[in-house]
This record gives sequence, C-alpha cells and structure tokens, in this order.
Amino acid sequence: MSQSRPRVFQRFNRKHCCTIISLPLIFFAVEVAKSQTRFPGPAARENNRAMDDYDRTINRMKNDAKAARERRRNLFPQINDDFQRIQVIHNEIVRMLQPDKNLDYDRLAELTDDMKKRSSRLRENLSLPEPEETAEKPPHSEAIDESHLKKNIVALHDLVVTFVANPIFKNLGVVDATVIEAATEHLEDLIAISDEIKREARILGRSAKK
Repeated sequence: MSQSRPRVFQRFNRKHCCTIISLPLIFFAVEVAKSQTRFPGPAARENNRAMDDYDRTINRMKNDAKAARERRRNLFPQINDDFQRIQVIHNEIVRMLQPDKNLDYDRLAELTDDMKKRSSRLRENLSLPEPEETAEKPPHSEAIDESHLKKNIVALHDLVVTFVANPIFKNLGVVDATVIEAATEHLEDLIAISDEIKREARILGRSAKK
C-alpha cells in the first residue's frame, strides 16, 4: 500500500499549480493591452485624431497671435501715424459743427476720404480678423441734406472717441479676444461712416455749386 503524500506537499502542489496556470493568463492580458495600444479601435482612433486636431489648432492660434504681435511692433511707426491722424481729422471735422460756421463740403469729403484710408490701413497693419459678412444694406432711403449730414458727423465723433480708447493702442501685444473684436468692429464702422459722409458731402457740394 502506497503511503499518501504529506499534506504540506499537497498544499504546495495546489498552490504552485494555480500560479503556473494563472501566469499564461497574465501574459495574455498584457499582450492584448499592448496590441490595443498598437492597434487602437475605431473609437480610440477617432479620439486620437480629435486630440491631434485640437493640438494643431491651439498651436496655430498661438503662432498666429505671435505673428500678429510681431507685425504690430514692426509697423508701429505707421500704426501710430494713422492713429494720430484719425484724431486730427476727427477734431477738424467736429469744429465744422460750430454754429457760426458753414460746412465745407469739399474739405469734409477730403477729410473723410483720408479717414477711410487710414482706418483701412490700420485694420490691415493691426492684423485684425476679417469682419463677418453681413447682408447687403438696402438703398439709402433718407433724404440727403445738411441736417442728416451733421447727424452722421456726430455719430462719427462718438465712434472715434470710443475707438481711440481701445486698449490695443496702449499695448500692441494684446491678444484679448474681446479687445480685438471691439477694435475690428470700430474700424469697420469708421470705414463705413467715413464713406457715407464723403458720399453725402460730395452730393451736397455739387448741389451747392449749381
């Protein structure tokens, strides 16, 4: 009769047998994890692409902002000249509204034409974003007379006062989206109202010469 194995030996065998069986399972799980890393599923691939696109977008925005700041600094003399000139033009136009003076239509058209050009160049040199496209404005329905022209001059005055207070002219390296958006909007309005005053001044000037 064979003697039974000691209990300690039996426990040893069962313990190591379980360990030996479980090792292949661990190796298999590790290999599966590695293969999933090397060959991610559709959801993981889509997530990786989204993250890559996000990183590229952030880097592009940083590079664009840096390029805009460098451009502003390099063009500072011209930017400053246009900025100062817009204020000089504004002051001369506003003085035309004095009660004891008549509007000089030819001079007004000349001044607003210069303001429009300076504003357009400022927008370009400041590297401001292109304005959003808006619906085409309907034809002018209001009568063109001196009273209406003076209202536009007052609107121009208010706009210039707001525009010159924009922080971007104190720090050309500003990247705050709200500040840049405001500068863009104000310059677009300056261009539009300058062009409108010039148009009306020329019409009234031709009528006055008849």
